[in-house]
Amino acid sequence: MNSINRLHIPSFFLLVGLIFGSCQQDSAQRQYEAEAYGVVEGYTQTDLQQNILSQDKQDWRVSPYYEGLIRVLPLFPNPISYGGTAYLEMTLNGAPVQSYVELGYLNYNNRWIPLQQQTVRSEFELVTFVIDSRNFGSSAELARGLHRLLLYDGNQRLITYGDIFIQ
Repeated sequence: MNSINRLHIPSFFLLVGLIFGSCQQDSAQRQYEAEAYGVVEGYTQTDLQQNILSQDKQDWRVSPYYEGLIRVLPLFPNPISYGGTAYLEMTLNGAPVQSYVELGYLNYNNRWIPLQQQTVRSEFELVTFVIDSRNFGSSAELARGLHRLLLYDGNQRLITYGDIFIQ
């Protein structure tokens, strides 16, 4: 009887460790998502060759849920003029993304505006989003300014976020 209890003790601690680790990750993910919906200020400035000219430390960080499994390069070029196109590249490195990823933004009414949805076929894949600045408004006057882009997986988990500046 005593030897059976000794076998259960390591299992118990393993279970407690898994639960505690999961709770910490959930808490970190919730905090990350709260930051994503915070004030939109600053942006990472890049050129067409993906060189970072100035960096906003909040932009394009990968969420705790996908940390180490996904790599996101800063949006390029940024800023862009109205009528221009920017690109966002995401590399999956064994990430268990569910079926698709979706990029969008919240407009001035805080309404979700989807920009592009990409099907994910593999856990190891390069996904490129093509962002047309005209999707942010029907005229340069309406589109001009700083916009927060949000990238979600098929389960509505936030993967990353960052800002685009339209001139």
